[in-house]
Amino acid sequence: MVLPHPEVSTAYTAYVLRCLAEIAEELSRPEDAASYRAVSEKCGVAYQREFGKGLDTDRQALLVRPLAFGLLNEEQTSYAEKRLIEALEHYGWRLGTGFLSTPLILDVLAEIDIEAAYRLLENEEMPGWLFMPKAGATTIWESWEGTEAQGGIASLNHYSKGAAVEWLFRTMCGIRVDGENHFTIAPRPGGHFRFARASYDSIYGKVESGWEKKNGELIHTVTVPANCEATLLLPRGRQELGPGVHCFTVTEA
Repeated sequence: MVLPHPEVSTAYTAYVLRCLAEIAEELSRPEDAASYRAVSEKCGVAYQREFGKGLDTDRQALLVRPLAFGLLNEEQTSYAEKRLIEALEHYGWRLGTGFLSTPLILDVLAEIDIEAAYRLLENEEMPGWLFMPKAGATTIWESWEGTEAQGGIASLNHYSKGAAVEWLFRTMCGIRVDGENHFTIAPRPGGHFRFARASYDSIYGKVESGWEKKNGELIHTVTVPANCEATLLLPRGRQELGPGVHCFTVTEA
C-alpha cells in the first residue's frame, strides 16, 4: 500500500485544480472555473502555512515543486529561490530531484537565472544528464549507470529524466506552439554551448529554431512553416515573421 505524501498531495491538488479551471474557461463554463480556482487558492494558502516553514533544506524537490507551481508567497518565493541555488552548490550542481521534480527543475532555474539552468544541464558527474553519454548512452536511461545497475531490467528511454528534452526545444531553442497556425520563438542561449538547433514536426508543419555563437555575435535562424506566423523574441526586440527561413544576427552582450 502506498500512503499519500501530504506535501506532494497538497501541491498537486492546487496545481491540477488550476489546470481544471483553465479547461473550464476554455469550455465556457465560468462557474466551474471559479469553483476550481477557489479551491486551488485555498490549497495554496494551506501549502504556504504547512510547508512554507520547511524551505531551509537541501532537498531540491521541496524547493523546486512549490516554485514551479507558484504555491509560495512573495517572501517564501524569494527565500526558496536563493535556497535552491545553495542546495545545488552543496551537491556540486548535480541533480537531486526525483521522478516528479526532475522535469521541473530546469524551468525553475531558468526563471531564477538562465546560467544556473545551464550549469546544472552541463554537469557531467552522476547524477547528471551528461554523465549518461559519457557512460555510453545514446538514449536517456532510467538508472544513471544503465541496465547493469538493476539487473538488466531498467528502461533505456525514461520519461522523468528525458523530460529535460522538452526544455531544450522550448527554452534553449525557444520553440513554442501558442495558437492556431502561430508560434512564439524565444531562444535563450547560455552556458558553454556554442551552437544549438531544433526542429519540431507540429500539426501545422515543421518549425525550426537554431543559434550559433560566432566572433562575438549570436546568429539566429528560424524556419516558419507554410500558412503560419511566428513571433520572434530576441534581446534586440520583437519581430513578427511569416512563412520561410529567417536569419538574424545579434551582438553578444
